[in-house]
Amino acid sequence: MSTPVASLRGPARVVLRLHRRTLWAAGAAVAVGIAGLVAVALLADRAAADLAGAGCTLSSDTSSCFAPARDFVERMIRIDQSLTYAGFALIALPAVVAAFVAGPLIAREWESGSIKLSWSQSTSPAAWLAARLVTSAVPVVAGIVVLSAVLSWSRTHLAYPFPAVWEQATAFGATGTVPVAAALLALALGALAGLLLRRTVPALAVALAASGLVALVLSTVRFHFWPMVKATYPLEGASPAPKWSYVVEEGYVMAGGDPLPVGTCSTSSLNFRECLAGHDVQNYVHYHPASHYWPLQLVETGILLALAALALFAAFRVLRRLHG
Repeated sequence: MSTPVASLRGPARVVLRLHRRTLWAAGAAVAVGIAGLVAVALLADRAAADLAGAGCTLSSDTSSCFAPARDFVERMIRIDQSLTYAGFALIALPAVVAAFVAGPLIAREWESGSIKLSWSQSTSPAAWLAARLVTSAVPVVAGIVVLSAVLSWSRTHLAYPFPAVWEQATAFGATGTVPVAAALLALALGALAGLLLRRTVPALAVALAASGLVALVLSTVRFHFWPMVKATYPLEGASPAPKWSYVVEEGYVMAGGDPLPVGTCSTSSLNFRECLAGHDVQNYVHYHPASHYWPLQLVETGILLALAALALFAAFRVLRRLHG
């Protein structure tokens, strides 16, 4: 009796053989990406070393430091932009994975008719699908883990005034556990789209759109996944939000905590701040400190994995119906 692992070996070898060029190309792209990120980090270190070697800082007020400081800022702007583009690419990668799985890996077998041959080689439909998903998941997850780790390392080399800001979409969505979970969801969405549509181009387009839509929605609501710190402080006081916090909302409230009535001080002849002080108004701020990075990451990861499980369940149900 063959074991479940043994039943996957044959289909997995077939997938590897059929798509070996794509896998090699993907591996080469990952290697190039890693080399590029390392080069960017080294360039950031070099820019900082050149400024320090000139005996200058950005706060130096001597005329001899103006040119080195300007050169440092320009180089850091370019480096920051490069890392932003790298973050965008890593966030977009799961959508590309979904399109590949839905189209060339799943739907094309129905268009070409090779699915009949695949299912006639003592391979169950479940093993056929599992082999394709596992064969795709291993290199995809490994590549994203490495790229995400190198991107996080590279971002730590950004120097003031371009520090690594954890809440930026290109930082939060491309680091931590979120990109791996997004890739697994993309695999599941790709499989489901391919099985439902069974035509390469429509399946590819739907999987790409579905994965992109999930990423867009989560990026707009992710900072509501964990309770924000809420605080009030005097009108002329300093904000209690610590350094590197992400301010979600801020404004004015009455001293008792009630919202500021609409139109308050809008028609006053007094200075706006003086008018607010006369109404006993306070500032309020809702924020996430940097320590909320991992709670937010883990909650979003859980949501992505739950969606992936649902998509996989639906894919296997569709597969059973097609085979039956």
